[in-house]
Amino acid sequence: MEHNEPPDFSGAAVGSNMDLLAELSSPWTTARAITAPGLTRQLLAHEQGFAVLPSGQLTAVANTLAFLFQHTKVWSLLWAESVAGPANFRDTRTVRWGVGAEKTRELALTAGLKVSAEGDVWVAKASAELSAEWSKLTQSTVRIDTETETTRELEFEVPAGGMDIALWQLESRLTRRLILRPRRHLPPDPLPSWVDTAIATPVRSIVMPVNLTRSTTRTAAGL
Repeated sequence: MEHNEPPDFSGAAVGSNMDLLAELSSPWTTARAITAPGLTRQLLAHEQGFAVLPSGQLTAVANTLAFLFQHTKVWSLLWAESVAGPANFRDTRTVRWGVGAEKTRELALTAGLKVSAEGDVWVAKASAELSAEWSKLTQSTVRIDTETETTRELEFEVPAGGMDIALWQLESRLTRRLILRPRRHLPPDPLPSWVDTAIATPVRSIVMPVNLTRSTTRTAAGL
């Protein structure tokens, strides 16, 4: 499967394996990057448990640990149906993409940016700054749009043998996890308390639907 297209149907028979269709889509990594000690220290200063550490100890932690930022994409199944034929199939589907205020705040906090406003105007203003910041953190192109809703018109000539129709949407997933910095080791026993804090630090993952959809179809062999 090419990453720029959603997965094909499984099997040749119309109507077969429709319940497994969503499972055929697997995420792929477009970029990953590890933060330098300076940026790691800035991000740790916003994390509960690390923010209370003395300055010197926080610097030592930042030299030992790092944040791994990862940008992955995946095709998400929005809708699928088997249609009997012959027929002219028409349907309208609602598609949403982008992020609202809640995810915008989550993206800002995960990137270590200050959040000092709310509302649609702030979300629209913040999208450009967040796009630039996340592109830098992941070393990839990240576009963060404000939440938008539109419709997708579907129309197909269904042959006598019937047709399976699926509508897919691309999703971007931005993930941040705390890891041991490459070629570094934890302090010898007894381990400092911040090690337990590091283990308990949750992985942050934000899913963003993208303004890109694809429809796929399957008909009986030879039709």
